[in-house]
Parts: sequence; structure tokens; C-alpha cells
Amino acid sequence: MLKKIFAGLFICAATVCAAENSTDDALVPGYEFQNKVIRYDRNQKNCDSLPAGLEKDFACAAAAYYKGSFVKSLAAYKKLIGKDSSLDKSILSRIARSQFEDKQFAKARETLKLGDERFPKDDEWKEFADRIRLDLTLQESGIKPKAKADSIDVFLKNYGDDESVPRLRYKKGVLLEQAHWFKAAKKAYLYVIAHPSEYGDQAWEALRRIRSRSIAETLDEKITYSSRLCAKGFHEECIAIVDSILAQGEAEAPARDTSKIPNLKTSEDSLNWKLAPSSISLKTRISLWENRANAYKRLKKDTLAIGYYEFLIDSVEPRAGWLQSLARLYRANHMDSLAQKIDLFFQEKFRYTMQNADNIWVRAFEQEQKGLYDDAISSYDSLTIRQFKNSPKVKWVQFRIALCYLKQNKIDSAIAHFEKAKSEEYLWSSSGARMFLGDIYLAQGKLEEAKAAYLDCIQDFPVGYYAHRSRIKLIESKLMDSTTVPWLAPRDMSEEETIRWIQTTQAGTSDSSHSVGRYEMVKRLLDLGFAEEAYDVFQFAKKKNQKRLDFLYTYGTLFLSYNEIIQGYALARQFQNAIPRRYLADAPRNVMKFLYPKPFYDKVVAAADSSIDPLFVYSVMRQESTFNYLITSPANARGLLQVIPPTAKKLAKAEGISDYHPNLLYNPYMNIRLGVRYLKDLLVEYENDPMYVLANYNAGPKPAKRWQAAGKDIPWDRRAEEISYWETRDYVKRCLGNYWVYSEVWNR
Repeated sequence: MLKKIFAGLFICAATVCAAENSTDDALVPGYEFQNKVIRYDRNQKNCDSLPAGLEKDFACAAAAYYKGSFVKSLAAYKKLIGKDSSLDKSILSRIARSQFEDKQFAKARETLKLGDERFPKDDEWKEFADRIRLDLTLQESGIKPKAKADSIDVFLKNYGDDESVPRLRYKKGVLLEQAHWFKAAKKAYLYVIAHPSEYGDQAWEALRRIRSRSIAETLDEKITYSSRLCAKGFHEECIAIVDSILAQGEAEAPARDTSKIPNLKTSEDSLNWKLAPSSISLKTRISLWENRANAYKRLKKDTLAIGYYEFLIDSVEPRAGWLQSLARLYRANHMDSLAQKIDLFFQEKFRYTMQNADNIWVRAFEQEQKGLYDDAISSYDSLTIRQFKNSPKVKWVQFRIALCYLKQNKIDSAIAHFEKAKSEEYLWSSSGARMFLGDIYLAQGKLEEAKAAYLDCIQDFPVGYYAHRSRIKLIESKLMDSTTVPWLAPRDMSEEETIRWIQTTQAGTSDSSHSVGRYEMVKRLLDLGFAEEAYDVFQFAKKKNQKRLDFLYTYGTLFLSYNEIIQGYALARQFQNAIPRRYLADAPRNVMKFLYPKPFYDKVVAAADSSIDPLFVYSVMRQESTFNYLITSPANARGLLQVIPPTAKKLAKAEGISDYHPNLLYNPYMNIRLGVRYLKDLLVEYENDPMYVLANYNAGPKPAKRWQAAGKDIPWDRRAEEISYWETRDYVKRCLGNYWVYSEVWNR
């Protein structure tokens, strides 16, 4: 069965797979990629192909601008001023930017002054002019670095909400460091590190550079640095700096007067009296001890980690995270009686908290996997009380209880609880219950009931993982012919018909700012190479129309068609969150392609060669990054396929990439090449089993291997439910659901 389901997964047409990656384009920094690669290519193609005329002139000017040939773009735009008065503001902005980039700073200021005179009350022009003036200030040799840093602060206060913010924050740190304002520079760099971007590594290098200069550092500054260091995962360094901070705090503390014992009113007073004197507050010391305990846990030094967690729990008011960590460490080291003791204490201390809901869920899942079904059912059932109603775990309780009964072959009880799970508002557990009911009826020989349950699952959540599995079961069990199964059936419609269909699914009327004229202006600006200006026009209408499906679709598809991927797919996500799921079963194909796009297709195909279906790559990419190639996860995974730098370094070596740098993971072409290589390697390692390829991609090799071994003799659908990590279990099903939808939308 598995081979049938995924028979087409790792095949792509040889003629398409022959596409090549451009090595040079793959080395462009991510924050320059949209201009230097996407926008340049688009405008250069127009420059080469359009007949002589105004549109060709604009395209050629834009191609020169985005490529960075500013002398050429300056000359071209000067000739275009006045040719179309509606574009003069955009042309002036390009002239000023080209002059700036060509280091004609005085002329750039003159151009900005001219724009101020022509567009005195235009907010869009003012913001653009302020951006150029800031850049001019930063280039001015006569202005001191500290004053330049202050200029950045003023600008960010007024306009700090776009993609330029990380660059400016980092630049501020550089300027403060140049001015020898090291304390302020460190603060600026720490801010960059705390808000992940492509400048994170540079900020770390700068921060370490400052600290290596033996510059005087206060204890508070050292503590702030340590918190970031520990959070970044430098566990050995974390432990070392925590120990040095604690030692410094004791060394700087005044001697304690032991002639009389103070009045110890609180447990903290008592602890302070027991500990050596320190200049560090108890709250800060607790945080430092916690960082040290966490570091030892992640270094797999369980004995030391256990000791520090025990110290924390015995010394101060226990926290939920400490108790959970200690209980897991006890269980991992076969200290079951101690783990049980901690669990009981946890139940008393944090009975109705979300942390306890998580703790109960983990215990129940472990009991279920050990075959202790009565205990597991009791634990799951304890989550159904009113106090836990906001926990996401509660939405799966009836589903898991039903599975426990099913595993014991207590079919009537399993059916009863799957029926309860059907009524859950959460789509995934409700959909899963419908499919498993179909499985039960099929096993009982109740073919009509099975068919009805599978069809109910498909209708309930047509684009989900369980819907596709139900379609397959209808065919394999011969309940329906493949031609009559209700596949996801995108309807081929014209664009006008698609818009009318969308408008029938939404309520209310469109704001007047969403007009044909505005749309045509945005499109024209894109056509003529004014992408930034097109976004400015679009943003005005977005403020009043962002809940309108027709608005989201119209502009989203426009941006995607111009390879403005980040902006376009952000609108697609808003669209999918707003439209009722039931409409997607037979939505227009254009809508489904909007929600499941294929950006950078030639690069994905080239990287995939004949080893992996490009649509499988997209199923992962959609889940990992929502096609935002500039994002960074809390775990420092980067770009489209969320590859972490250590893994990427090994992959780059295997690919023979000598000039690899971690920041190139923000370049879509480099990220695709390395991420697809990783998926291909995993396919070999897991013998083309996509479930555990995905599990490894999300959770790493050790748990994935464990789940694979445990699932060896279990039916396919049960294997997915036995993945013990909540996030990974969800991730695997979402990615597989993505893949099946992609296949039906683009191939069927």
C-alpha cells in the first residue's frame, strides 16, 4: 500500500530536471536577493524583449538600477523625467537613490529638495526622502559616529517597521563601537541577536570582539551577555560564564555581619542567609542557576543537571519547567520512583495550569505507548475538566482515548469516543476520528458505514491529511472506483469567474480604496520596474481591505506572478485563514494554486534531479517557512527550508561549495540546493519512507529512528499517531497533507 501511495513521489521529468542553478545568484546575500536577482532578471528580460518605446526605456533603467549599475540607471531615469507626470515622483526617487549609490551626495540632496518642493504634503515621498537622507548622514565624513547612531534612532522611531530595521540596528552597533561607546554598542548588538535576522552572526562576532578587548565590563553587562549566550545554545561557554559571574558576585559582596541572626521573614531571606554573600540579587542568581542546569541537561550530563534542578527545587519556590525537566531526567535514568514523586508534587503544585495539562498529556502518551491503556485513559480523561479547556491538548483527548480502546480491540468503546471526537471544533482531531471510524466499520465488514465515514471525513476537511487517506482507502477497499472518489477537484475557471466565486464566499462590501484603478497602478509600477513604489500604493488599500478575500487574492496572485514571493504568499496565508475550509473541496484551480504555489520552480527542479518529487520539496517548504526566505527560527534554522548552519556546513562540503557562508542560507537558491540535498540524503537513509524523512527533518535522527523501529509492524495510519513529539506528529501529517494537495492541484 505504501508504495502505491507514494509511487510518484521521487520522479521528475528529465527534460525539466536538467535546469541549472546559477552559481553567482546563489552567492548574493539574502537581503539583496530580491533586487539583484529577481527584480533585475524581470526587468532585464523586458529590456531585451520589448519593442522600442517608453516601457522598454523604463525596463532598461530599472534593470540597471537593480543590478547596481547606478551611473547607467541615473542617465536613463534623467531622460524619463517628465515623460509621464504620474511617474515623476517614482523617477525622482530613483534618481536620488542612484546618485547616492554613485556617491554623488550633493546632487542627491538637490534631487531630494526638488522632490520636497514638488510633493510638499506627500507622506510617501517624505518617508522615501528621509530614508535617503539617513543614508546620506551615515556616509557623511564630517559627522561623528555617535551622531550617526542617534540619527538611526530617530529614523527607527518614525519608520521602524520594515525589512531595513535589522540592517540599521546592526549599523547602529557598528557606529557605536567605532565611537568607543562600547556599552551602548553591546546593547545594540544584543538587540540584533535577540531579534533573529541575517545580521545575527555578525552581531555575535562584534559582541565577542568587544569583549575580547578586555574592556571594562560591569557585572550587569556580563549577566545580560550570559543570558543571550545560554539562549543561543553555547552550552559549555554558558556554564563557564555563569560560574564566573557567580564567583564575581561573591567576591564583590561586602562581608556578612554574623554577630547576630537577622529576622528571616521569607524563604528567600532564609536562602540568602544560607548562601555565601553576593552582590547579585537572588532573582538573578536563580536565573543563572537555571541556565546552568539547562546547559548540563542539553549536554547530556544528566547527573550534574539532576543535582542543579534538585538544588533549585529544594531552595526556592519550584517552577513548573524545573519539575518537568527533573521528572524527565529521572525517567531517562530509570529513577522511576523519584519521577513518580516529582509528578505527584507537580500535580499538587500546578494542578490547573497549562504546564500541568502538558505534563498530564506526556504521562498519558507514555502510558499508552507502554500498553498501560487503563492508566492512559484515566490520565487523558483528567484533562476534560473545565479548568483545562484552553489547552490545545484537550482537543485530542477523545481521539487518543478512542485509540487506546481500539488497541485493546474494545470496539464499541472506541466507536463511542471517536464519535465524541467528531464533535470537536478542532479540524484535525475531528477529521481523524471520521477516518478511523471508517477503518473500524471496514474491519467489521460494514461496507456502507465505512464508505459513509470516509466520505464524511473528506467533506469535513477536504484539504487535510486524513481526507486523502480516506480517498485512498475508498479505492483500496473497492468501496468506490477511483473515477468516482471525491478527489480534491479544483475547477478550471477564467480569472473573472474565479473572482466572482471568491466574492460569493465573503460578506460585506469592499472599501473604495480597493479599485480597479489602484490595482492597475500597482501593476503598472511593477511592469515599469518600480516594485518598492508599487508596495507603497498597495499598502494604502491594504489597511482597509485586508479581511476581503477578493482583495487578498487579487493582490496576492499579482505579487506572486511577479516573483514577489514573500509579499504574495503572506496574502495567501491571510486568505486561507479567512476562507471556510469546506469551500476548498471544489475551489477554482487558480485559488488552490494561489494557496499552494511553486516559487523558484526551476531551482527546485534542478536540485531535485530525479531523486525527489519537487512537490514533496514544496510540501516541506510551505510548512517550514511559508516561503519567507529571510526568516530565522528560535533554533537558528534559516531560510526557505529552515536549514541550521551546522547541517548546512556539512551539506555545502558534500556539494563542493567552497565559498559557503552561513548567511547564504537566506539566499533562496543556496537554501534550496542545500535543503533539497538534505531531503535526498534522508530519503536514502530511510529507504524512501516519507513519514520518517519528515520526522527526522523536524526532530532529528535519534527520535526518528526510534519511531521507525517502533512502527515497523504497525499499519500506516497508526504509525503517524505513535510519533510521541506533539510538534513532530503534527508536522508530519501537515507536510504529507501539503504534498497530496500539491499533487492534486498541479498534477491531477
